Amino acid sequence: MDFPEQLVTLPIDEPVWERFFSVFPLVLVGTREADGGHDLAPKHMAIPLGWENWFGFVCTPRHRTYQNIKRSQSFTVSYPRPEQVVITSLAAAPRCEEADKPTLQALRVFPSQRVDGVLVEDCDRYLECELDRIIDGFGANSLIIGRVVAAYVHRQALRSQDREDNEIIHEQPLFAYLHPGRFAVIDHSQGFPLPAGFKR
Repeated sequence: MDFPEQLVTLPIDEPVWERFFSVFPLVLVGTREADGGHDLAPKHMAIPLGWENWFGFVCTPRHRTYQNIKRSQSFTVSYPRPEQVVITSLAAAPRCEEADKPTLQALRVFPSQRVDGVLVEDCDRYLECELDRIIDGFGANSLIIGRVVAAYVHRQALRSQDREDNEIIHEQPLFAYLHPGRFAVIDHSQGFPLPAGFKR
């Protein structure tokens, strides 16, 4: 069998991820600052780790998020809705000369319950995590892994036997980040055709 002629070979002496689009969630990671304030930062390389209650995301030691988690040993995760795209973007604004982020004042928050932090109002899913480990060495990046100690979901986004999954997604659309630099609203889905006898 010949190598498909429609494929373009990408150079791997530079990151390949900017050359095509990929689908990710977009979350706001909350941390406690050393002065008692809070920080919120959008992260898209963020996923459950395994089928149990572990959550991980990629960060860099240069960012305050990494430094805050290493010091406080905890963090929160808020999953914004599509209509929150602007405030989510504001959380990515750079810090001022005084090292603060005045744009965070536009994000309304409420206190988390199990860890010292805040959650962003009007999101549809939330996690509170205690730091399990940090794995450095992915170039300039690190993998931060937390154990989920509390989780919350908006009542309308909660899966149940009384509602079809597609109805839930239609009524509570998901916010997807399309790296690099785009986003999408997911408001329709179809059941995946798993083969008979499939086990995870």
